[in-house]
Amino acid sequence: MKTALRRALAAGLLLATATLVHAQQTARKPADIPWENPKMVRVQVEFIDLAHEQLTALMFGERKSTDDTELRKQVGELVAQNKATVVETMICLATSGQKATTESIKEFIYATEYEPAELPNNIQTGASGDKAAPVEGLATGPTPSAWDTRNTGSTLEVEPAVAADGKSVSLRFVPEIVYHLGEHVWSEWRDFRGNADIKMPMFYTLRLNSAVTTLAGQPLLVAALSPKGQDGTPDRTRKVMVFVRCDVLGVPAK
Repeated sequence: MKTALRRALAAGLLLATATLVHAQQTARKPADIPWENPKMVRVQVEFIDLAHEQLTALMFGERKSTDDTELRKQVGELVAQNKATVVETMICLATSGQKATTESIKEFIYATEYEPAELPNNIQTGASGDKAAPVEGLATGPTPSAWDTRNTGSTLEVEPAVAADGKSVSLRFVPEIVYHLGEHVWSEWRDFRGNADIKMPMFYTLRLNSAVTTLAGQPLLVAALSPKGQDGTPDRTRKVMVFVRCDVLGVPAK
């Protein structure tokens, strides 16, 4: 009798569990849950070069919204008229809450420390008090002893976070463009072996390190930088407008 009762209770519990699972599966239809996986964000950063006067005209007046769609359209018209130039476009896809990096670079390796020039410890002299043999060319020039690497080109680091409603994105990002301008000679050394000058490289960088909140799918002007001039110094007559746009993506449920 007890065994039959236990079997009946177990069967009833199993039936109730199956009914509950079926009800939950029926309630969670794919149409009700458009994104089963964590949201992904495609971050696009644009560097657009134009005259300083054009930037001043574009930015005239009040701007109270984070939506710069109309401003981006105006800049696009200047690009179409050859009055502005798209310097660089960087795109990086990242999962919400995760960091990601994209690079288009050339590694530049250079010496950062040098051992000083020196003469040999022992110099052979002539026999019987004769004059010493010439030591010309025996000295050793500055010798590199430490090295470093600098990436030249374009780099974009992003860390997006999508809001619960999926309509806005909080973004930490660092876009950067690095130019190698050449080398500066700090100390000269030349002998019959060749040139052993101490040189240090010179770089020009366009960089932004910021955190913003923007509406998904809408461009936002985040910075205006000064590009490098012909002499490698900042060109105050021109500006580089930096736009960012975040598109929220995901994988549809089956």
